[in-house]
Amino acid sequence: MFPVRVRVVLAGLAVAAAGAVAALVGPAGPAVGQSSQPITDEIQVSSPATLVARGAGADVTVIANCSGPAGTTANVTASLSERSASAVGSTRIDCTGASQTLQVVVAVQFGRVLKKGTAIGSASINPCTPDLSFCDTQTTQTTIQVVS
Repeated sequence: MFPVRVRVVLAGLAVAAAGAVAALVGPAGPAVGQSSQPITDEIQVSSPATLVARGAGADVTVIANCSGPAGTTANVTASLSERSASAVGSTRIDCTGASQTLQVVVAVQFGRVLKKGTAIGSASINPCTPDLSFCDTQTTQTTIQVVS
């Protein structure tokens, strides 16, 4: 058994350690009034995508919707992947709560050129509150047609 003085010091260290852990972990649940996420978002890729610049890129139609506190914006990224090439592009939107139809220009990053036919169309939306205290991400992927 430890002397009384050592036990008092060990008890003090245990209380201090428990306080430090509680401070690091934070509250167990959300604060009152903060039980729901401050941002909502959804994204969809529409077919077809249209080739531009002889296949160096394509216009991809993306339907995006996000809402949040005033000043919330989102980065929208679209990509096309097919057998011969992959292309990526992005744009920024204001989160108004209304559905927005966007033409995102994607440029070939890998491979030679995009070609007519079937491709994998992907899109993601990443909205953040103005103070960056909360961000979210939604992603979708579907088969789409590429036309000239």
